[in-house]
Amino acid sequence: MSLRRIVVASAALTLAAGLAACSSSEGDDTTLRISASSTPHVEILDQIVSTGALGDYELDIVEITGEVDPNELLEAGDVDANFFQHEPYLTDWQKQKGVDDLVAVADVHLEPIGLYSNKIASLDELKDGDTVAVPRDTTNYARALYLLESAGLLEMDVPFEEADLSVVTESNITANPKNLNLVGIERPQLARQLDDAQITAAVINSNYALEAGLNPAEDAIVTEEVENNPFSNLLVVRAENENDPAVTALAEALESPETAAWIEETYSGAVLPVHPTN
Repeated sequence: MSLRRIVVASAALTLAAGLAACSSSEGDDTTLRISASSTPHVEILDQIVSTGALGDYELDIVEITGEVDPNELLEAGDVDANFFQHEPYLTDWQKQKGVDDLVAVADVHLEPIGLYSNKIASLDELKDGDTVAVPRDTTNYARALYLLESAGLLEMDVPFEEADLSVVTESNITANPKNLNLVGIERPQLARQLDDAQITAAVINSNYALEAGLNPAEDAIVTEEVENNPFSNLLVVRAENENDPAVTALAEALESPETAAWIEETYSGAVLPVHPTN
């Protein structure tokens, strides 16, 4: 089992060059080209490769940086799979693009979203009119609003369990006792906002918190509930490749007890396996 990796940045020329570097896997039934976020997704893939769990199958990992859309790469056939998103995000993305041919073949782990700050240590320290940065994309924006509701900072007009996260907006807020100013920021940039003098706190996905050197289990002021959480991260492929042997091998390895145990031990609660460890 071997692994190749390239990093795809946001510039179009860099993207084209990076994908060209992977062209050797085209037509190779034993090599799976997969785009993935660096933390923890690439780390999990590296671990699977290192154990030999994929047998004779190989991975070409396209590590995504910047604002490249991994679903567009997958839809265009530039990669065979991706590993970075949850079901509500995938559903909303396909709805917006008018496509329905991307399917999840494995659910792997949960990255609890949390509220972080360099300026306050508890919710009680939030003042009237403070600014809170939240993810800009539709489903994670909704996810942030419901996190703030769970912390008693907002009230929403529909319970989380009944909400269509693809259509939740600020208009669904029925009460905002502290008059918080919510500012939408691209997810990869949220951790940087903690140093902005105008922003008191930010709702950050755990993978980006980890990349920024934060420990979600210790540094988050509040985190979302894990039970019945729909935001587990998925291995996604085009429907035509759903039963491809290489895809099946990777899906089984990602959902294995061994991978679950490694996630549990490595991330100490910052990233949580979906499947049991035994």
